[in-house]
Amino acid sequence: MYINDIIGPYIGVFIEWGFLMVFLYNLVLYINNPNKSIVILSMMMAISYVISDLFPVVSPNYLNWLVYDLLTIVALGLWIKHKRISSFPAICYVVCGLSLNALIMAAIYYDLCIRLNVEYWWLWPVYSFGVNLVDIMMITALVLNKDYLGLMRLLRKAGLLKA
Repeated sequence: MYINDIIGPYIGVFIEWGFLMVFLYNLVLYINNPNKSIVILSMMMAISYVISDLFPVVSPNYLNWLVYDLLTIVALGLWIKHKRISSFPAICYVVCGLSLNALIMAAIYYDLCIRLNVEYWWLWPVYSFGVNLVDIMMITALVLNKDYLGLMRLLRKAGLLKA
């Protein structure tokens, strides 16, 4: 069973609300801290998720969310490079989460809109639950700012992240 059109929009609003609340939480928590990286990251994620629903740039929604995920990754990359931000757990989780979401969105877009597949198969529940679980993972990472799943350790072992 996958998430249907009735409950899906409510989950989307909950995820947007989660990113907005984590931004406000980090804003209050780091108000007197000179390093505002986590606040800026939270703000960028909140803006990206809210704007992607308010201002669709392409249709269908899968392609729109893919475009916004890719634009957010590019914006984060430019911000990291320009400000010389060192890696911290939340940014690793967000970039990996957005990349995974973009990959899932591209797969579901290809399946439904290019191949015009209407037969139920394993990709549909992976999309339904996967995207939402990854979003919750990113929200949690923005709240905790800790390597709670060992992702940074894995990226270091793979040589994708400097020690």
